[in-house]
Amino acid sequence: MAQPAPPVQENPIPPYVEGQAIVTSGGGYCYGGPHPAPGGGWEASQAPHMHNYAPFDLRLFAFKNGCYYFIGDPRDFGYNGQAYSYYGAHPILDAYGGGWCFMIGPHSHWWRPWSPYFTVVGPWYYWYGPYDPFFWAYWPYYSFYYRAYYPSYYAGGRFYSTWRSAPPITRVPSTGWRGSPPAATAATNGWHGTPVNGTSSALRSTGAAPAYRVPATGSGWRPAPVPYAAPRTTPFRAPGSGFRGFRGRH
Repeated sequence: MAQPAPPVQENPIPPYVEGQAIVTSGGGYCYGGPHPAPGGGWEASQAPHMHNYAPFDLRLFAFKNGCYYFIGDPRDFGYNGQAYSYYGAHPILDAYGGGWCFMIGPHSHWWRPWSPYFTVVGPWYYWYGPYDPFFWAYWPYYSFYYRAYYPSYYAGGRFYSTWRSAPPITRVPSTGWRGSPPAATAATNGWHGTPVNGTSSALRSTGAAPAYRVPATGSGWRPAPVPYAAPRTTPFRAPGSGFRGFRGRH
């Protein structure tokens, strides 16, 4: 007798983030750019390259064309170069892995914004454009991850004091995260977009993360009120300097 199919989770788990990392046909693991290295170092190569070790936490990497792209906050993992300050979730350019960074509150990346839909809010770049179906499908999972797991295991360089990776997530709780707000309250809740109707169910089944492209003018989304002019860059904080904290909500 055929076994019944497992129930579909209300809040699905994204593809490529749980389970084993994918090995290339030639053996080893492909990295698409800079990333944390074992022993507390930082691998700065921007070209695709190979290593014999797997990513330590797949939720901090985007998997694209057979390679892993680090999309976390490099300051928490030994990076001491120039960084750009962001606040809240935002899309990632296809060249850097594509898809979305789901981090909550202030964080940094080594790449600067590329789109006029990033606006400057205080010392941060803030995404003022649309959120696509992929974002809304997996926002519950990543919101839970960044609130319940990341601060204890990685923020402020904690990974290098414990050498422990955050455990798997097998079920996303129905509470404890901020879901998509009603349109009437979106502005007061700090959101700058609402879900796009259409293909979220297909994304849940295929796991395809579309390459991000800047929406066309007149698409119904509000453009950034000012072009992005670089705010101050983020100084490096050494691992072990303490939890920086998430000082607000997305």
